[in-house]
Amino acid sequence: MKANRKTARLAGFYYLLVVVFSVIYMEYIPSEIVVWNNPEETLQNLISFEFLFRVGIAIGILVHLSFILLPLTLYKLLNHINKHYALLMVVFALISVPVSYTLLLDQFDILELIKSYDSSSIMETKEISTKVMSIFNRFHNGFFLSQVFWGLWLFPFGYLVFKSGFLPRTLGVFLMLGCITYLIDVFGGTLLTNYYDYINTRILIIPAAIGEIGICFWLLIIGVKENIKF
Repeated sequence: MKANRKTARLAGFYYLLVVVFSVIYMEYIPSEIVVWNNPEETLQNLISFEFLFRVGIAIGILVHLSFILLPLTLYKLLNHINKHYALLMVVFALISVPVSYTLLLDQFDILELIKSYDSSSIMETKEISTKVMSIFNRFHNGFFLSQVFWGLWLFPFGYLVFKSGFLPRTLGVFLMLGCITYLIDVFGGTLLTNYYDYINTRILIIPAAIGEIGICFWLLIIGVKENIKF
């Protein structure tokens, strides 16, 4: 049990890195730079906050490294419960890494565009701002598609948590619900043109947030505890 507790806390540490880095990389930094309906203002923000943008790229690398280590550590902790589900958990999680990691290449393209900004004419500046916004849109769409695997890995993970006996079953349920809500968001947003007129993604993925943040802190602070029923 002592070894399991150490593994659980290591998994919690990796999970905390993923959560914190993801918020900075996917939420905070884009919110400081991107104005979705104004390419020119976005370009000016990008120039003003170039170092912040570069920090975001570095943090993005750390997000993906942490998200590789997390499912592998969880596999060590949970594979004895059901190896098939544990393997699915790892596969779905790891597939998402190259899908979203390649989006970092687009961000390096943005850095190249910034370099050409100072010597550009007014017409070229408009072209640069349009290209920058196009890259940010591709960045956004790439993360949207990555939600498929961010959701899928949560179901086997939640199932293993539910069946473990040493982690809270309630968090396992929220993780499995999180899988369903992620998939609803992806397929709903893809198939229905007016989907976002009725659905708020931030509200929809609350079960996933509760499950992931909850299990993160449980693993980090408590680790494992026998005969968990709730």
